[in-house]
Amino acid sequence: MLELLGVALVIVGTYLGFRSARQVAGANRGVKIPWSGRIANQPRSAGTLRGLSGALVIVGALCLFSVLNAGIIALVFVATASPLIVFALHNRRLERAA
Repeated sequence: MLELLGVALVIVGTYLGFRSARQVAGANRGVKIPWSGRIANQPRSAGTLRGLSGALVIVGALCLFSVLNAGIIALVFVATASPLIVFALHNRRLERAA
């Protein structure tokens, strides 16, 4: 039962990470999002969602420790870094438009 809760938390956390990234991309429509440093326009709710996302993914991964053992490290990395895909697509869209 704990494993099911872990899977649900990881899925919800990853969704919230994507949602946060979409808010940031939406607030920076005509601006390229940098890979490092500060993002020009970042909504407050995006930061809150990103923090909640990370917490849910970590707690969910800990619930899955009995199944994945050290594999939770890769799970946390993939689940928390996957919203960067939204930034990559946003930047690519801007490059094509220019």
